[in-house]
Amino acid sequence: MKLRTCWKNCIKSRWGSMKYLHERRSRLMARVSKKVSAAQREAENAPHRIWKTAIYARLSDFDDVLRDMESLEVQISYIKEYINHRDDLMLLDVFADKRCTGTNFDRPEFERLLKALQERKIDCIVVKDFSRLGRNFVETGQYLEQVFPLFGVRFIAINDNYDSLNRQSRDGMLVPIKSMINEMYSKDLSQKIQSCFRSKEARGEIYTPVPFGYKKDQKNHLVLDEEVSDVVVRIFLWKKSGMKEREIAKKLSAQGTPTPFTRRCQLGYMRNTSRVKAPAWQPAFVTKVLENPVYTGTMVYNRIAYDETYRKIGENPRESWRMVPDNHPAIISWELFDEVSTLREDEQAVKEERKKWCRQRRKNNPNIFKGRIFCKKCGEKLVCHWQSDGTLYFYCASCHVSISEKDLWNGINKELHQRMEEHRDLQKLVRKSSGKSKLQSKEIAIKREIEQASGNIVRLESQKRSGYEQYVLGKLSKEKFLELKQGVENEIVLLKQTKSEREKELAVVQEELQQKKQIAGNTEVLLTVDNLLQYVKKIEVDRRKITYTEFVF
Repeated sequence: MKLRTCWKNCIKSRWGSMKYLHERRSRLMARVSKKVSAAQREAENAPHRIWKTAIYARLSDFDDVLRDMESLEVQISYIKEYINHRDDLMLLDVFADKRCTGTNFDRPEFERLLKALQERKIDCIVVKDFSRLGRNFVETGQYLEQVFPLFGVRFIAINDNYDSLNRQSRDGMLVPIKSMINEMYSKDLSQKIQSCFRSKEARGEIYTPVPFGYKKDQKNHLVLDEEVSDVVVRIFLWKKSGMKEREIAKKLSAQGTPTPFTRRCQLGYMRNTSRVKAPAWQPAFVTKVLENPVYTGTMVYNRIAYDETYRKIGENPRESWRMVPDNHPAIISWELFDEVSTLREDEQAVKEERKKWCRQRRKNNPNIFKGRIFCKKCGEKLVCHWQSDGTLYFYCASCHVSISEKDLWNGINKELHQRMEEHRDLQKLVRKSSGKSKLQSKEIAIKREIEQASGNIVRLESQKRSGYEQYVLGKLSKEKFLELKQGVENEIVLLKQTKSEREKELAVVQEELQQKKQIAGNTEVLLTVDNLLQYVKKIEVDRRKITYTEFVF
């Protein structure tokens, strides 16, 4: 009896809150722009109107798994049959979102639908039921009660017997209740799916794509794929011997080994096999094998990170993985896996250090010859490459032609000096353009930033002292003073950091200016990299020397 009374009170409370919510929404909707009311009246006063109709269908990942009868094709054909029996609806377009959640409206086809509404291409939308439009109570209500009426759009939900042209269905309690139920259903479904996953984990089942080298039995347990499991062993042994991922991929392709995708198709794990064209192995495929501990017989759960709509967004930290050792037959030992993992981590650290060094190098020394230097043999542009000793080389991989930056500058200077000796008028041109270079302008700009940062630091220090004086005099509370002090000190730290970075950058620029300054012939004109390149249009290189230089004059 107590339980029944409690349940009745709960229902009464829930119904009361929903009724209050509906009344509040009704009062708010009374303030909506007159354009909405005008659009609704225009739609209602057109009984013989032919509506430009669009179908909207949606299928989420979970709907697709739960039942095939909810497929997009079935939804669309169901709505088409409804439209065919209506004289006032003329079908113009179909919008269908596959594998898109209903908890938000970030869907490509729905965005296209909204664009069609704005362009007045359609004025009626038909869906199977409210849940196909969305399962978010607030956002679904905004579209039904504000957005669609604003554009004079008629909305029909067939199974829910809802037509916005009908005042009774539009003003009733059905829409908010249905929307709330749909949102609650979505959250409940999410919890049930999580619970289902945990149950599968407890039984040692796999619910993610089957890794290369394994198959799954009727109970969703991993078993060895005898045809390709030895490939996994070879990949790990090759990596242990020092081979790169690209070399391993090339070797596997040469041997005709099926790729993970091809093998999944052969085993019947892929629904759409239209893309199977015997693809070659890629370094990424090899990496995926090398980083997966499943080959040690350990099942790993919670490895992939998903957002709230169950879209893959990356990989979870290793600490949050749920690992079940000795879950299935192992292909390799833990010792081999750890050895290869350590080797890969060392390689990655070296690679990251190299990338960092190259980025800094490119930042401080941009490729000023870009688009100007070509191979004499094939005519292609030369590519720049920094060597580990800091030397910059330009090379053509096809013809094995290369030249160092130093030799390149020496050759340009030599030829430019010869031209200036032959044409005295050229010295005037060079002298005229030997003013401020880009580097010199950059030097001035950096100095200005340093001065500005220094001035701001002095100002903030003064502000901090002033705050302390006000605190001592009792004009400022202790809490306010500490808050002010902390904020000012944080700003000072950031400014000092910026100033230090700019000072380092200034030192690099000044050093580069000093290195790049050259004397043009016997004149007293000072040339820099920037104004030297004003005269160079094209350079051709063959066998470590310049064979042709085209100047702009």
